[in-house]
Amino acid sequence: MAQQQQGQGQQNKQNQQSQMSGQGAQFSEQDVLQLALNETKMMASSINTFILEASDDQLRRDYMTVLGDVYSQQKQIFDMMQQKGYYSVQNASPQSISQVKNKFSGQGQQNSQQQQMQ
Repeated sequence: MAQQQQGQGQQNKQNQQSQMSGQGAQFSEQDVLQLALNETKMMASSINTFILEASDDQLRRDYMTVLGDVYSQQKQIFDMMQQKGYYSVQNASPQSISQVKNKFSGQGQQNSQQQQMQ
């Protein structure tokens, strides 16, 4: 019995060590999809910066094409996560949408009036 407990203790230590070193770590499908979604968001942000800072027109167009591809990939990942129930989004009510439209249309009018005054 003592040998059995000692053997189990050594096995538990080995399991803990392998988990601490990253060996045997298990990622769920949801974890992998969330990582992929986050990566596409960061990639889109970086490519957007490249576009804004590109001085060559052809390079800018190429980056814009790549950005469109990244947006498509992000949408596919998002749709898959939503379909599997990993990412739920609450739809805005028509009243909320109207409020936001009114808020931003008012700001647009204020900005154009300010520009005309200058």
